[in-house]
Amino acid sequence: MAPKQGVNAVLTKSLRRLIKRARSVVSGPLLHIATLMVMTQPSSRIEGLDGLRAVAVMTVLFSHLFIAVPGILQYSIFRTLARGGFLGVNIFFVMSGFLITSRLLQDRELHGQINLRKFYTHRALRIFPAVAVFLAAHYFYAARNDFPLSGTAANEFAMTQATFLQYANYAVYKNPMTQFVDNVSLWSLSIEGQFYIAVPIVVLVLFRKSRHHYWPIGVILLSIGILAIQRGLVYNDLDWFAVYIRTDTRIESLIIGMLGAVLMIKTNVVKPVFLRYASFPAVIVVVLIVLYGRADGSFMWFGGMTLFDVACLVIVLALAQKAFFASSILCWKPIAWVGVISYGLYIWQIPVFRIIQRHGETLSNTERFVLAMSVTFLLSALSWYVIERPAMRSQWAQRLAGTYRSKAQ
Repeated sequence: MAPKQGVNAVLTKSLRRLIKRARSVVSGPLLHIATLMVMTQPSSRIEGLDGLRAVAVMTVLFSHLFIAVPGILQYSIFRTLARGGFLGVNIFFVMSGFLITSRLLQDRELHGQINLRKFYTHRALRIFPAVAVFLAAHYFYAARNDFPLSGTAANEFAMTQATFLQYANYAVYKNPMTQFVDNVSLWSLSIEGQFYIAVPIVVLVLFRKSRHHYWPIGVILLSIGILAIQRGLVYNDLDWFAVYIRTDTRIESLIIGMLGAVLMIKTNVVKPVFLRYASFPAVIVVVLIVLYGRADGSFMWFGGMTLFDVACLVIVLALAQKAFFASSILCWKPIAWVGVISYGLYIWQIPVFRIIQRHGETLSNTERFVLAMSVTFLLSALSWYVIERPAMRSQWAQRLAGTYRSKAQ
């Protein structure tokens, strides 16, 4: 196994150098093929993307930290993040839309078809093992503490069912601050899951026969426009929470990520030189909207969120093309490690904060802060090293995906 990984690493580095030299003289199909070969090497990762995941999850985490540590609201930065930190979820959505669509397009380009069994198996194994352990742990806690907030065992099973059947966002919408309060963050997993179910079919339909890729891009752009208008209509007709959590008002972020993958792999319009200069103003836009955006304000739902998502996409594309001006910061190992365990951080943060809120009345704000951060990071690290990574690397996972090869083979 080690020699094979070494060969892959050398091959990947060689191909990257080749692409870097070729960009000034080569365009079109040859460059796309070389790019696909690099992105599908087993040892290949987009450098800095784990760091961007860290930024996203810590933005969300700090927006919720006041639940466990109410004293931090005396500091303006935490009051600001409590309003705009929800946009960290959008960063995850844009990245997911980009990465998933990229993999599907690469699979189709290199193998002539999309391996649906492999795709759906990998997605299920990435999401469900960790969240299953989380839900079981929460049920144990709730049962031991008489189901806080007048919940029942039936409520716990209802959330488990909603999570595995991918409609948790609507379950939370109907019961936002009652029995689902500890598990409220699972709403976004369902929106991503709904996207994962649909996107292979969309890719197959859009790119099945056409050699001209501009009409599928037009379809994607039209979809984004329609969804942006729909979001404003829902905000006017209902309320901010409905537009915050419904699939039809939030899936646009994933589709914007999808658009970026199509532009990068299927066209020549994504230029590293442009991204190098555009990524800095994109960061400014992201920071300003996080600082001044509000989930209950009209700006976010009438174009502000689309602007934010497009800025996030520019950053993701710049990282993918090695043109991001601050990639060295995002590649710093401690930051990248936070990104590696970001899934666990996302699902564990609110339950940990709520438990400290209920049972830590006698603790000081400093003690609450240390306890909240240490427990959340410990559980998230355990989730990655004990559950998530072993599940994805196991032989039974490979057998489920149809990719297992015995040593004899």
